[in-house]
Amino acid sequence: MTITHILFDLYGTLVDSRLMIPCYAQQLGRVMADRYGGTPDAWADANRRIVADWDSYYADLDFEGDNGLDDLWEGMIRTTRALFRLTNTPEPVMDELAALSRELPYLATSGCDALFPEARGVIERLHGAGYRLGVASHTTTAQARGTLAGAGVLEYFAGPILGPDVTGMFAKNRRFYLAAALPPETCLVIDDSPDGIRGAKAAGMTAVLIYRGDDSPPPSPADHMLRGSLDGLLDYLGIKFM
Repeated sequence: MTITHILFDLYGTLVDSRLMIPCYAQQLGRVMADRYGGTPDAWADANRRIVADWDSYYADLDFEGDNGLDDLWEGMIRTTRALFRLTNTPEPVMDELAALSRELPYLATSGCDALFPEARGVIERLHGAGYRLGVASHTTTAQARGTLAGAGVLEYFAGPILGPDVTGMFAKNRRFYLAAALPPETCLVIDDSPDGIRGAKAAGMTAVLIYRGDDSPPPSPADHMLRGSLDGLLDYLGIKFM
């Protein structure tokens, strides 16, 4: 069978984290100031402090364990709670806090365009060529959709949006990709992580590694490798520039 679906990883593949991180803080600041008072700058600064100390909030959590999804939700509640502590703002009741922790990633990312420079053109060309585009990411599906919406490309993604809340697991293993519920031989996965590549291959999918570093790429079982840009994906799939 031929490839009909392309599943993209997000951060490091389509999205530049160096652009997203500061934009996320700014957008979060606006959302939180509007809802809970204070200034956008104070909330944004709290977010930056949390990111700088990120590992301490998640150190005892095991995303890839049997309770990985529960641990992910717990970590999101912890970082959301920290926003209130760091801004000296009264914390909402737990139900509201839990709902906010899941909503914020969409609200913040949907105000940010952090695509790598070539990504938009590649997405548009693939969509125009008839491929159904989807996502396979460690982020929640809400954050994935927010990220695509913020970049103005959500309309091109009619394929599966896979995140831990859909697959039931954080690790990109065989079961993660099979949650797409598609014939594996029709799927192409694009990822910047060898772990993602290995999981896709274990699921019987074709996999392409995108490597944006300047040194030697890590070993992986990828069927193909792109260096520095997604543009070569069009050649790999036989899509000609007009």
